[in-house]
Amino acid sequence: MVSLIITTYNEGGNIGALVGDLLDQTRPPDELVMVDGGSSDGTVAAIEAYGERLAAAGIALNLRVEPGAGIARGRNIAVGLAAYECLCVTDAGCRLDPHWCERITRPILEGRADLVGGFFRPVHQDRFQRVLAALTVADRPPRGFMPSSRSIAFTRTAWREAGEYPEWLPWGEDTLFNERCVAAGARYEIAADAIVHWEVRPNFHAATRQFYRYAWGDGRRGRLSASHLINTGALVGSLVLAVAASPWWLLLFPAYATLLTARAARTLPPTDLPTAFGLVLGIRVARVIGWVRGLLVAARAGRPDQEV
Repeated sequence: MVSLIITTYNEGGNIGALVGDLLDQTRPPDELVMVDGGSSDGTVAAIEAYGERLAAAGIALNLRVEPGAGIARGRNIAVGLAAYECLCVTDAGCRLDPHWCERITRPILEGRADLVGGFFRPVHQDRFQRVLAALTVADRPPRGFMPSSRSIAFTRTAWREAGEYPEWLPWGEDTLFNERCVAAGARYEIAADAIVHWEVRPNFHAATRQFYRYAWGDGRRGRLSASHLINTGALVGSLVLAVAASPWWLLLFPAYATLLTARAARTLPPTDLPTAFGLVLGIRVARVIGWVRGLLVAARAGRPDQEV
């Protein structure tokens, strides 16, 4: 038996498509647990309107409204409400492959895993989104892949032993949750064929804000990755050298962005390269700022996992 967990906030326009995808699953969940954070766009009414259709398909609806609950808090509440040990999670704005629920829960139901990472495919409507997807989404799970909670399954036991989703972390909470599950001994398996589709950010501002938030979450929990160190070193180094030696050193960071853009040139037409360069440059700057600010918040807290 499987419980599907979804948190919502102003997702009224996506509920119909989500329910349709659930009804089309080759192995539908036995229960849909939804926690709404206090939507003002009719999301709750839209969910309730599909209650009978879900019940007719054998999917019990368990809906809770918790105004002000963030994503991590909403997921923890949902796990507490869920009836079953096997739990899968996605986002209301995603579209589910018809085999998604079957494939992402199979390793758990067959007793092979306690944590399963599904994969995702980007949806793009225009050139900007196509370039953003090409730059930021891999074709297959990379080495060391940890899933987003838009496509994941785990046991209630693994969730409990990991200390639940970290509610003190507003962004990047799913990555930390995954790492804590593995550290607590959860058996982890990747289900690369368990696919959800989600639309990438529609413009430059939204894209850079997303990566700023991811990096802020990394900094807030004290994550010192090679990527963050290289990005920060290139930006800070160019500024320091420009002041200490020559203004020409200001070109160091754009040169670094050009090198990264060149790596994507094999999959993009030449007309997309200016957009790609602007995105690479903007995302790297946003990540540096976000990561440093997150580190500063962690330092003020006294330790990375302490709430302020």
